[in-house]
Amino acid sequence: MTRYEFFRKRIAPIAFLLVVGLIAYDACSKEERTRATIVFDYGTVEPQVRAVEAELWMNNAKTAHFKHRVTLEGARMGKTKFEVSVPDKDGELRIDVELEGGVHKEVVRAVHIEEGATVTVPLDRDLR
Repeated sequence: MTRYEFFRKRIAPIAFLLVVGLIAYDACSKEERTRATIVFDYGTVEPQVRAVEAELWMNNAKTAHFKHRVTLEGARMGKTKFEVSVPDKDGELRIDVELEGGVHKEVVRAVHIEEGATVTVPLDRDLR
């Protein structure tokens, strides 16, 4: 038996079964994730917003974090959005907003996330 025949008859089938097994294992063990975009709508208070930071909590664990974002002197916050990939569809969004004069407002919101959705969180009423 030549090397080619040995590879074709003995090694190739074993390698094929290993690859199929690896693919099956990967498909079965992947955790389902829901991807979405969260957008903060500051409304009429937007010119007074100086900094924002947010965390998304699901099942008593922090699953996403929006890094601390600060505006430059005289600038506006503008659109604030972040992409999330989370293991569940329902969670709690904890937002810390700093307004002019160093005033901090903490807002907690329940959110429901669907795959590919854009979730807009209105903050105008809470920041006044």
